[in-house]
Amino acid sequence: MAIVLGYHGCDQATAQKLLSGSSFVESNQPWDWLGSGAYFWEWDAVRAYTWALERRSNAPCIVGAAIDLGHCLDLTTQSGILAVAAAYRSYKELQEQAGKALPQNRPKRNDQNPKDRALRFLDKAVIEHLHQSFKEASLQRGTPYQEFQTVRALFPEGEELYENAGFLSRTHVQIAVRVPAQIRGVFRIPVDECKKVDIPIEIYDFGC
Repeated sequence: MAIVLGYHGCDQATAQKLLSGSSFVESNQPWDWLGSGAYFWEWDAVRAYTWALERRSNAPCIVGAAIDLGHCLDLTTQSGILAVAAAYRSYKELQEQAGKALPQNRPKRNDQNPKDRALRFLDKAVIEHLHQSFKEASLQRGTPYQEFQTVRALFPEGEELYENAGFLSRTHVQIAVRVPAQIRGVFRIPVDECKKVDIPIEIYDFGC
């Protein structure tokens, strides 16, 4: 068991529901970076709040969650990287046999840094193909299917911290939780922690 803390950017209404026991809604957009799942910023409340400010500007909020990574497709490891690379080759072959073009990752319109390619159509397709391929292989072998419960990856993103730097300003680790039971608990960010990182405590002014 590997427990990590993840932070989910949302609006106040959603935060109130989550803190009251509602389930996280799975994202299933065609450009999702890690495939379908409930998304979290690992160990980074500030990054989650920044995202909420950009996407939920009327009432930005965040909630924390204790996440058991469980059986994780972890792209910070060589085994995870090699699995996704193999899935790409398989997916590419199938698309070619069907006479279909590969989807492409591309930047958002007016993106400050086009290199970020925030719309990950290809990556989403490859990861979903990986999940389906593993399931089909288990059925063919007649063995129990052990699905990946979470997907995790490091994303270098943003501008160089300084000239010729190897560090980028918005680099983060993201987690997509595919199996809701892996979310062991949900919490609001403590007041003292909010103050340390300049997150306004008023984000929780909804009485939950």
